[in-house]
Amino acid sequence: MSIKPIDFQVMLPKAPEVAKISNDAQHRMDALQQQQASAVQQNAQNSTKTVHSKDKANEAAIHEKQQKDKEEKGKGKKKGKYNYNSSKKAELQEKTSTIDVKI
Repeated sequence: MSIKPIDFQVMLPKAPEVAKISNDAQHRMDALQQQQASAVQQNAQNSTKTVHSKDKANEAAIHEKQQKDKEEKGKGKKKGKYNYNSSKKAELQEKTSTIDVKI
């Protein structure tokens, strides 16, 4: 298929436009892929931090409860008072124990 001189004069100025449009489309696709990759990486980091922060929060609550129980037992022994209701509670607390489980 041959190109006539008149057609060639019309096509020549359009060649840079076509190249620019093609180049812009390629850059848009590259930018979109980069943006999606960074979003996925950010979500992965956030989910990792969320899991670690939940573990630390649960661990702190368990330690606080155990310390509070120890302090209450220590205060009960120091007072030297014997109360039937408090002794029953103390027996129940002594029979049960708190188990820390890390997964």
